[in-house]
Amino acid sequence: MAALTPTFTPSKKEEEEEEEEEATREWAELPRDALLSVLHKLDQVDVLMGAGQVCRPWRAAARDEPELWRSVEVRPSQNVEVTSRALLCGLARAAVRRAAGQCEAFSGEGAVDDSVLSLLADAAPALKRLRIIYGVDDLVVDERLRLTITRFTLLEELELAVFTGAYPETCEAIGRACPLLKRLRLNRIHFFKWRTHDIDLEAAAIAATMRGLRSLQLFASPLTDRDLTAILDACAHLESLDIRQCFNVAMGADAIRARSPGIQTLRLPEDSTDDYIRRTTRGTTSTGTSSSTSVRTVARSRTYSSSFYCEF
Repeated sequence: MAALTPTFTPSKKEEEEEEEEEATREWAELPRDALLSVLHKLDQVDVLMGAGQVCRPWRAAARDEPELWRSVEVRPSQNVEVTSRALLCGLARAAVRRAAGQCEAFSGEGAVDDSVLSLLADAAPALKRLRIIYGVDDLVVDERLRLTITRFTLLEELELAVFTGAYPETCEAIGRACPLLKRLRLNRIHFFKWRTHDIDLEAAAIAATMRGLRSLQLFASPLTDRDLTAILDACAHLESLDIRQCFNVAMGADAIRARSPGIQTLRLPEDSTDDYIRRTTRGTTSTGTSSSTSVRTVARSRTYSSSFYCEF
């Protein structure tokens, strides 16, 4: 009588581990081009904190492919719990280093401090587009950017969003150091009805040093008709002007176009802000909705407490 051969039945846990290993092998065997295509579709915070740790080929691709980091965007991720500004700034520095000098665009939402700007100045000589959004220290903008901007000689687009002050010296430094600058966005956190002397100087700096601008957005600025007139007279190549929430401006569309006939896209102070993303003081996100009635109410008040920034 033949002896019975014992059979082995794997446990459910062992089956799950085997399936996981098989899936990992399949992902690890992806061709390099396909792998980079997958990584390009992910948020870069997710790549730095999750996807880049899947397996050795993925780690190598995420670490050693500068092309993957030519355009860096660091912001709080929906998939990874990242709320600390220090951690976001650390991720921003890691992404810039991985670009290995090839970074052409940088966007940081709550992810820019003194160290990030210093690293960009040293490690991103080809930078063409810079966006600093939300949670930015005025000190960082006013002092550090003014000192480092001279290194970004190829810069074509600059956005400073959700900030409070006025920075005439920074604007002047940008205008003089960046002759290729075509697009400027200065978006304040809220509208203050009463302007300061710095607002006049800021407008004068734009008019004096940024004559090649094609697109200008001054969101929630307390600039006046006089400030706007100086900019329109100097920036003869403007094609797009956005002065939404600039409630000290009384000039209408006809008067603006008469001074700058090349403007094709014009947004006036009371125009809708529906295409903006609203940021409350707690950092939650919701769709901004401003009716003409609420806008007029805001125009009569001293400040506008919600903050907005516009996506590129």
